[in-house]
Amino acid sequence: MEANKKQQIRALLNTLFLLGFIAAFVVYFAMPHNRTPFLVISAVSIAIKTADYIIRFFVK
Repeated sequence: MEANKKQQIRALLNTLFLLGFIAAFVVYFAMPHNRTPFLVISAVSIAIKTADYIIRFFVK
């Protein structure tokens, strides 16, 4: 994979991760009686960050 394209994809994934983190933070305090949306948003954010790590270390 081209280095510039790889950096663009990683930047996008990091941006999505940060947006997911902010959304999870807001949902955690906005919905204290129901933690399911928080857990779903957090799980998706972690999956996005995992994809970033896979691209970083395993894609040449």
